[in-house]
Amino acid sequence: MMKKVIRDFECAMCGGCCASQDLVQLTTYELYRLSRSLQMEPAEFFDKYCVVTATSLNPMPHLYIKTVNGACPFLKDNKCSVHESRPYACQAYPMRVYWVLTRDMKDFVRAHYKLEDSCSLFKLDDNDVLLGDFELLSRQTIAYWVDDAYFSMAGGTVDLSVPYRVADLYIHDKGMRDVAKRYVVNPEHPPVAYDSELAYAKITLTLQAAVWDTSFALVSAERQETGEDARIGKYLLMATDDESVKALRLLVESGRLDLARTLAMESKARKGTFIVAALHGSSTDHVALGFVLGAEKGELEAFTENGNKPLYVFFKGSAADGKLTGFPLNIKI
Repeated sequence: MMKKVIRDFECAMCGGCCASQDLVQLTTYELYRLSRSLQMEPAEFFDKYCVVTATSLNPMPHLYIKTVNGACPFLKDNKCSVHESRPYACQAYPMRVYWVLTRDMKDFVRAHYKLEDSCSLFKLDDNDVLLGDFELLSRQTIAYWVDDAYFSMAGGTVDLSVPYRVADLYIHDKGMRDVAKRYVVNPEHPPVAYDSELAYAKITLTLQAAVWDTSFALVSAERQETGEDARIGKYLLMATDDESVKALRLLVESGRLDLARTLAMESKARKGTFIVAALHGSSTDHVALGFVLGAEKGELEAFTENGNKPLYVFFKGSAADGKLTGFPLNIKI
């Protein structure tokens, strides 16, 4: 039976968790905060303290603070020397998630750290509930989504200013924060998980636009119907607002459309569904327009003849001129 809810964890200040780490999880957004507090350039901080690597807990490459003999380099006299700017993971401990039984968190800590003799966590009843900081965890989630998307797409070339700027944008964006908050509270709930996948796709497009050094706008794309043309076969027809149609048309008809990227990501929240995220732009005009849509796998296979032809997506607004504007998308399913 649950004993009580713990909202404010009283740290014993033993320094044990800071002195028993292989790596300290970090995001680019936090790197910039730390570098400012130390009056260092981000690149200098990265070269001195950081590494991008995969771990047994996270197989995708991510950013970490390198430890020295298992200790965080900012641990001084068993105290954090960057306490006001310390990483989100350090701020959140031991509330690594929004809601967790103390018993389960103790098991996690035992498996990874030798803290049972010193950490205040082990003084709590096993049936107490640890309730995390809602705002903190949502900011951490957004910063993590951005880094995850960026390091997945960056390859060997990394510009840390790109994920920092995108994270700073979305951490201060109410719509993105609302998605992250719902995800923090209930990440396994299918509608919440699907919304987070759509948000991740939007973040990916924003990052790509930043890499291209273009502005970015997301076009609303509401599925309306399926069309068919003798030349291109079947296509998807999406409804959007008239201003978006105008912007898309200007981009297509400018003759300067030379940037394009399309991603097709299989949804984990909706079985058999793919999230298609597309971005088109002009390097001359420094502008890019993107859209995100969901489609059934079987439908995409039929429309693209199992990947042998593009997926055609057209947009129309409320204006009755009958003109459609669209793009061929090369996707892999």
